[in-house]
Amino acid sequence: MPEGRPEVLRFDNLMQYLLLKNGNYLFKVPFRDGWAVLKLYYGDRSQYQYISKTLGNVLVCNQTSFMPKSRLRTEMACLKLWREAGFRVFDTYDRVKVEGLPEGGYALFEYVDAPRFVNYFADGAIPLEERLETWRRFLPVWHRRHAMAIERREPKLIHENGDLKHVMIMEDGQFLFFDFEMVFRSKKRVKEFVCWEILAYLKSLGKTVGHKHWNAFMQETVDRYPDKSLLEHTYVLAFCNPNLVLRGARWLDRKLKPGAKKPFSKYNAALKLRELIERG
Repeated sequence: MPEGRPEVLRFDNLMQYLLLKNGNYLFKVPFRDGWAVLKLYYGDRSQYQYISKTLGNVLVCNQTSFMPKSRLRTEMACLKLWREAGFRVFDTYDRVKVEGLPEGGYALFEYVDAPRFVNYFADGAIPLEERLETWRRFLPVWHRRHAMAIERREPKLIHENGDLKHVMIMEDGQFLFFDFEMVFRSKKRVKEFVCWEILAYLKSLGKTVGHKHWNAFMQETVDRYPDKSLLEHTYVLAFCNPNLVLRGARWLDRKLKPGAKKPFSKYNAALKLRELIERG
C-alpha cells in the first residue's frame, strides 16, 4: 500500500456483523487475518437528543459533549493518555477508512476475547477466594490511576463510565479498561470525581457479587486499597459536602430518586465504606 494512503474496508451488509447496539453501533468485522471491532458513534438518537444530552453534560454534569464526533475525539484522547500512563486499553487501527460511514464518526479497535469483570465476579463456578485474589490484584492498579489523576489534575484519567462492565481480565493477568466516550472537565474537582468513580465501581461490584459476598469484597477494598483517605472522602461527598448547594442536591437525590435507596446504591456503598473503616 502506498505511503500515506489509508486501508479501505468495504462491507456490503454491515448489519450482519452487529455485535451490540447501545446508543452506538458496535460491529465485529473481519479484518486482515482475524477480527476487529468497528464502533459507529452515530446511533439511533435524533439530533435533538444529541444536543439536549450535550447541554445537560456541559451545563449540569461538568462533562464533555455528547455529539458523535466529539465522543470519538474524547475517546481517542483518553486511549492515548491511558496507554502512555501504562494502563491496558484497546489498540486502534488509525489508518483505515470504511466506505459508506461518516468521516470522523467511527473508529476501528482490536478485538479482544476476554472475560469482563461483571461476568467473572458473578461466576459462582469460580471459587470465592480466587475472585477475591483477583480483586486484590486490581486494587493497587486502580489506585495508581486515581493517584495519578489527582497528582496531574487530569480528569481524563478518571473512568467516567467506570463499572464492572468496562474492565476485562487479559490472559497475561493485566486489566483492560474501555469506554471513554465522555469525561469530566474540571481540573479543580478531580479528587471529587475520583471518589464518585470509586462509588460507581463498588455499586457495580455489589450488584454483581450480591449480598452474600459484598461484605467480603468491601472489606478487601478497605484493607487493600492504598489510600483510605479517598475511601473516607466518598462519605463526605455523599452526605456532608462542605458545599451547601451540592449537599442539598445530594439530599434531594437521596429523597427523590428510587435508585438511591437500593441496597447497592452509591450512597450505601459510601455508608458501607465508612462503617468498615470505623470498625477498623
